Amino acid sequence: MYHQINQPDSHSSLIVSPKSFKDQIDWLEKKKFQFLSLDEVVERKGRIPLFERAVAFTFDDGFRDNREQALSLLLERGQKAALFVVVNWVGQNGFLDWKEIRELSDAGIAIGSHSLTHRWLPDISDSSELEREIIDSKRQIEDRIGKAVPWFCYPVGGVDQKVLACVQKAGYRAAWVAGARPTYKTNNKALSYRRIKVSSSDNSLSHFAIKAYGLKGLVS
Repeated sequence: MYHQINQPDSHSSLIVSPKSFKDQIDWLEKKKFQFLSLDEVVERKGRIPLFERAVAFTFDDGFRDNREQALSLLLERGQKAALFVVVNWVGQNGFLDWKEIRELSDAGIAIGSHSLTHRWLPDISDSSELEREIIDSKRQIEDRIGKAVPWFCYPVGGVDQKVLACVQKAGYRAAWVAGARPTYKTNNKALSYRRIKVSSSDNSLSHFAIKAYGLKGLVS
């Protein structure tokens, strides 16, 4: 999972430089990794055996630099990726607008919801507020891109029983947490798929390779 693809910033570890990102894509293609779509991840039930050469690229929040520095490169190379959008951030400074998101969707990028406002969902006690974050965000994206949105991504990975129930009620096919471990254990694995965060510390290809091969536990 990625956030921003831009020049490094000492205030955030979530920014991967465009050069590092391109180097990572070059390395994955050289090593003959398969780039999976979210549909393919679900068909595999989220399981990628150790050392199998397969990855799924996701981008959180909807930063404009994703389109300029990353998604355009992936599309040029015929590779798959997904973008999780925070609805109320769309069109704000530094974020994609609806026209750009619709164009990415039409080009083949999977679009999912990352909630309405990026709140920590387990803290929301009012059911109507929670539904706005999870259900209304889905509907708004669908209205804007003209396609069904079957994917959800929990902000900061926050999920509990009531959040999970709301995601089920919304009709999402699958949902993803923000890291290697969900904050709430559930038997419904389709609504708590794990991801590995790629950050500025992965500018070293050896560091990135360990994560790509599913060996994140070997690095800090």
